[in-house]
Amino acid sequence: MKRLICILLLIAALPLMPHPIGIGDSQPAVAADEQDDVLKAIKRGDVMPYSKIKRIAESKLNGVVVGQQLRRTNRGWQYDLRVRRKDGRVMVAIVNAQTGEILRTR
Repeated sequence: MKRLICILLLIAALPLMPHPIGIGDSQPAVAADEQDDVLKAIKRGDVMPYSKIKRIAESKLNGVVVGQQLRRTNRGWQYDLRVRRKDGRVMVAIVNAQTGEILRTR
């Protein structure tokens, strides 16, 4: 009987207890920090907006961007772009996020 009362009290108190970071959130807490860092970098001019990068890459590589990822490296911010060329082949282009320069393709 005591066990049942303890369990019922615990269940009743659960909505009042604060939950640890990450539980019940749709994204991990780290993702919000990364997004804040990117927004700050765009405002400082360290990262060119994706729309400009996309236009540059599509015109230089003669294809359509079908996937992208922005990441910070020891050399600065870089976009990893997946580009589908007119012949149907998909290539990966590494682009300097500040200048729009295509660093390498594979």
